Amino acid sequence: MRIAGAIALLLAGLSPAAAQGVTRVCVESIGANGSNNCVGVGPTYPLPVAPAPLPAFATAETASASGTTGAVTATLAAVAGKTTWLCSLDVSAIGGTAAVGPVTVSGLIGGSFTYQLASSAAGVTLSRTFSPCIAASAADTAISAATTADGSASAVSINLSGFVQ
Repeated sequence: MRIAGAIALLLAGLSPAAAQGVTRVCVESIGANGSNNCVGVGPTYPLPVAPAPLPAFATAETASASGTTGAVTATLAAVAGKTTWLCSLDVSAIGGTAAVGPVTVSGLIGGSFTYQLASSAAGVTLSRTFSPCIAASAADTAISAATTADGSASAVSINLSGFVQ
C-alpha cells in the first residue's frame, strides 16, 4: 500500500514531502555518508535570504548627520562621472513635540521626495528602504536629505545609505 500511495503522489506531481506541506532545500545532492543533506524549510528553519549584493563596479556610500534645534542635512556625495543611488533613509528625532518635517530628499531622478515628521518626548523614526534603489537625477549629482529646525528637539539624526556607480 505504501508503494501505491507513493505512485499516486508522483502521478499527481507531488513528492511525499510536498504532500505533507514540507519543502526541502538540498545543500548537496549526496553527502559523504550517503544522505541527501536536505533540510526542511518551515517556521523552525526558514529559507535563508541573502542581502542583495551591490551591482558590479559599485562602491557603497553612507552619510549621516546629527543636530539638536537647527536644520540637519546628510548628503551622499557626488562622484565625477558616476551616478549616486539612494537605497535607504532613516530620520529620527527625540525631545519636544515640534515638527522636524518636512524632511526633503533632493537630487533624485523624477524630483524630490518629501515626508512629514514631528518629534516626541519618546522619540520617532522615519525609516524607508528603496528597492530598487533610486538614482540621482544625473551623473555627478549628490543626494541630500534635510530636516527643518526643531527648536525643542534633544537630538535629530539622518542616516543615508546607497552606492555610486
